[in-house]
Amino acid sequence: MTKFREPITFNRALTTLADLIGWDRCAAICGVSERTVRNWSDPDTDTEIRLIDARRLDQAYLAAGGDFAPFHRTFALQLGLETREPADEAPAITAAAATIAKEGGEAIAAMLDAATRGNCGVTRRKAKREVKEAIEAMGQGLDALGEGD
Repeated sequence: MTKFREPITFNRALTTLADLIGWDRCAAICGVSERTVRNWSDPDTDTEIRLIDARRLDQAYLAAGGDFAPFHRTFALQLGLETREPADEAPAITAAAATIAKEGGEAIAAMLDAATRGNCGVTRRKAKREVKEAIEAMGQGLDALGEGD
Protein backbone atom coordinates (compact mmCIF):
# COMPACT_ATOMS: atom_id res chain seq x y z
CA MET A 1 0.00 0.00 0.00
CA THR A 2 1.27 3.47 -0.85
CA LYS A 3 2.06 5.73 2.10
CA PHE A 4 0.00 8.92 2.20
CA ARG A 5 1.87 12.19 1.77
CA GLU A 6 0.16 15.34 3.00
CA PRO A 7 -0.64 17.99 0.39
CA ILE A 8 1.65 21.01 0.27
CA THR A 9 4.70 19.08 1.46
CA PHE A 10 8.01 18.35 -0.19
CA ASN A 11 7.31 14.65 0.38
CA ARG A 12 4.25 14.97 -1.88
CA ALA A 13 6.11 17.14 -4.39
CA LEU A 14 8.83 14.52 -4.80
CA THR A 15 6.31 11.69 -5.16
CA THR A 16 4.43 13.66 -7.82
CA LEU A 17 7.66 14.29 -9.65
CA ALA A 18 8.82 10.66 -9.47
CA ASP A 19 5.46 9.50 -10.84
CA LEU A 20 6.37 11.24 -14.11
CA ILE A 21 10.14 10.82 -14.44
CA GLY A 22 10.78 7.77 -12.24
CA TRP A 23 12.65 7.20 -9.01
CA ASP A 24 15.76 5.99 -10.83
CA ARG A 25 15.91 9.15 -12.94
CA CYS A 26 15.47 11.32 -9.83
CA ALA A 27 18.39 9.52 -8.19
CA ALA A 28 20.59 9.97 -11.26
CA ILE A 29 19.81 13.70 -11.47
CA CYS A 30 20.69 14.20 -7.79
CA GLY A 31 23.72 11.90 -7.81
CA VAL A 32 22.38 9.75 -4.97
CA SER A 33 20.89 6.28 -4.62
CA GLU A 34 17.26 5.57 -5.38
CA ARG A 35 16.82 4.61 -1.71
CA THR A 36 17.99 8.08 -0.68
CA VAL A 37 15.45 9.72 -2.98
CA ARG A 38 12.68 7.48 -1.66
CA ASN A 39 13.70 8.41 1.90
CA TRP A 40 13.42 12.09 0.97
CA SER A 41 9.81 11.43 0.00
CA ASP A 42 8.99 9.50 3.18
CA PRO A 43 7.40 11.67 5.88
CA ASP A 44 8.56 9.19 8.52
CA THR A 45 12.28 9.70 7.86
CA ASP A 46 14.50 12.53 9.07
CA THR A 47 16.22 13.12 5.72
CA GLU A 48 15.18 15.96 3.44
CA ILE A 49 15.99 16.97 -0.09
CA ARG A 50 18.59 19.68 -0.70
CA LEU A 51 17.37 22.85 -2.37
CA ILE A 52 19.71 22.43 -5.35
CA ASP A 53 18.35 18.92 -5.96
CA ALA A 54 14.76 20.16 -5.73
CA ARG A 55 15.53 22.78 -8.38
CA ARG A 56 17.18 20.20 -10.64
CA LEU A 57 14.22 17.85 -10.27
CA ASP A 58 11.73 20.65 -11.01
CA GLN A 59 13.65 21.39 -14.21
CA ALA A 60 13.64 17.71 -15.20
CA TYR A 61 9.91 17.46 -14.49
CA LEU A 62 9.16 20.45 -16.72
CA ALA A 63 11.44 19.07 -19.46
CA ALA A 64 9.58 15.75 -19.30
CA GLY A 65 6.27 17.48 -20.00
CA GLY A 66 5.11 18.42 -16.51
CA ASP A 67 2.90 21.51 -16.46
CA PHE A 68 4.23 22.96 -13.19
CA ALA A 69 7.29 22.72 -10.95
CA PRO A 70 6.26 20.60 -7.92
CA PHE A 71 8.85 21.89 -5.45
CA HIS A 72 8.46 25.48 -6.56
CA ARG A 73 4.68 25.26 -6.22
CA THR A 74 4.93 23.66 -2.79
CA PHE A 75 7.40 26.25 -1.57
CA ALA A 76 5.25 29.10 -2.88
CA LEU A 77 2.12 27.65 -1.27
CA GLN A 78 3.89 27.18 2.04
CA LEU A 79 5.05 30.78 1.97
CA GLY A 80 1.56 31.90 1.04
CA LEU A 81 0.15 30.23 4.13
CA GLU A 82 2.41 32.41 6.26
CA THR A 83 2.28 35.72 4.40
CA ARG A 84 -1.22 36.10 2.91
CA GLU A 85 -2.77 39.48 3.58
CA PRO A 86 -6.43 39.45 4.72
CA ALA A 87 -7.45 41.88 1.95
CA ASP A 88 -6.47 39.25 -0.65
CA GLU A 89 -8.70 36.52 0.80
CA ALA A 90 -12.03 36.89 -1.02
CA PRO A 91 -10.77 36.66 -4.64
CA ALA A 92 -8.31 33.91 -3.73
CA ILE A 93 -10.98 31.89 -1.91
CA THR A 94 -13.39 32.28 -4.83
CA ALA A 95 -10.77 31.21 -7.37
CA ALA A 96 -9.71 28.26 -5.21
CA ALA A 97 -13.32 27.15 -4.78
CA ALA A 98 -13.85 27.22 -8.54
CA THR A 99 -10.71 25.15 -9.10
CA ILE A 100 -11.73 22.66 -6.40
CA ALA A 101 -15.15 22.26 -8.03
CA LYS A 102 -13.62 21.69 -11.46
CA GLU A 103 -10.90 19.29 -10.32
CA GLY A 104 -13.25 17.47 -7.94
CA GLY A 105 -15.79 16.96 -10.71
CA GLU A 106 -13.13 15.63 -13.05
CA ALA A 107 -11.89 13.26 -10.34
CA ILE A 108 -15.39 11.92 -9.70
CA ALA A 109 -16.04 11.45 -13.42
CA ALA A 110 -12.73 9.63 -13.90
CA MET A 111 -13.39 7.38 -10.90
CA LEU A 112 -16.83 6.48 -12.20
CA ASP A 113 -15.33 5.77 -15.60
CA ALA A 114 -12.74 3.49 -13.98
CA ALA A 115 -15.48 1.71 -12.02
CA THR A 116 -17.56 1.00 -15.12
CA ARG A 117 -14.65 -0.19 -17.26
CA GLY A 118 -13.53 -2.88 -14.83
CA ASN A 119 -9.83 -3.35 -14.21
CA CYS A 120 -8.56 -1.17 -17.07
CA GLY A 121 -5.13 0.21 -16.19
CA VAL A 122 -5.46 3.28 -18.40
CA THR A 123 -8.70 4.49 -16.81
CA ARG A 124 -7.41 3.73 -13.30
CA ARG A 125 -4.22 5.74 -13.94
CA LYS A 126 -6.29 8.62 -15.28
CA ALA A 127 -8.56 8.46 -12.23
CA LYS A 128 -5.55 8.48 -9.90
CA ARG A 129 -4.11 11.49 -11.72
CA GLU A 130 -7.43 13.33 -11.49
CA VAL A 131 -7.78 12.56 -7.78
CA LYS A 132 -4.23 13.85 -7.17
CA GLU A 133 -5.09 17.05 -9.02
CA ALA A 134 -8.23 17.45 -6.89
CA ILE A 135 -6.16 16.99 -3.73
CA GLU A 136 -3.67 19.60 -4.95
CA ALA A 137 -6.56 21.99 -5.65
CA MET A 138 -7.85 21.44 -2.13
CA GLY A 139 -4.38 22.23 -0.81
CA GLN A 140 -4.54 25.50 -2.71
CA GLY A 141 -7.96 26.04 -1.13
CA LEU A 142 -6.38 25.65 2.30
CA ASP A 143 -3.78 28.22 1.28
CA ALA A 144 -6.51 30.63 0.19
CA LEU A 145 -8.29 30.23 3.53
CA GLY A 146 -5.10 31.15 5.38
CA GLU A 147 -4.09 30.34 8.91
CA GLY A 148 -6.43 29.78 11.80
CA ASP A 149 -8.98 27.15 12.75
